[in-house]
Amino acid sequence: MAAIYPPGQDAQPIASLFPHVDPDVIASVVRHELPGAEIYKLDSRRILESTWNIVEMAMDDSTVSLHAAPFAIETYPTLDSLLVPLNAYFSILCVEGLSKGQSAVLPCHFFRYSSHLVKIAAQYDWKAVLSYHLATFARRCKEMRKGDYAGWGRVDMDLMEEFLVPNQKKRPYGSVFSTHNARRKQK
Repeated sequence: MAAIYPPGQDAQPIASLFPHVDPDVIASVVRHELPGAEIYKLDSRRILESTWNIVEMAMDDSTVSLHAAPFAIETYPTLDSLLVPLNAYFSILCVEGLSKGQSAVLPCHFFRYSSHLVKIAAQYDWKAVLSYHLATFARRCKEMRKGDYAGWGRVDMDLMEEFLVPNQKKRPYGSVFSTHNARRKQK
């Protein structure tokens, strides 16, 4: 059977590919309106955790109480806690974008950004990496609303300087990075 192009022309609706995700959340992803701090809503591992419930309803006395939303560092304490929902986010964008005629290199932009996150997470304090990501995410959403997805494949030096450079991880003497730097200084 011949492949149909563009991809997604005969694809199932996106919601059927992500049954654990609320259709309204998928719609906000497609519209580029989901805030970066809320991509946890795409993580199938955490979707049922009570920490995400910020509205609590008591049926017996008809009261509603609001809880403060968790801080980003509490929601994303590690790289994998960010990458898993971010990959779901990128998957939704790929399915939607490719079905609407975006370039076939669209996934490459997302892969580059994910790789970039892995690299910087090894070099900089996690809290700084997360702040950098949230700023980058907001910038990319603004660009995507104009139809430009290529920004995910670029490194924003201004954001790196603002968030990352002052927060480089301290390397123990003798580590790969400090040995490499010591050799460069000797030359």
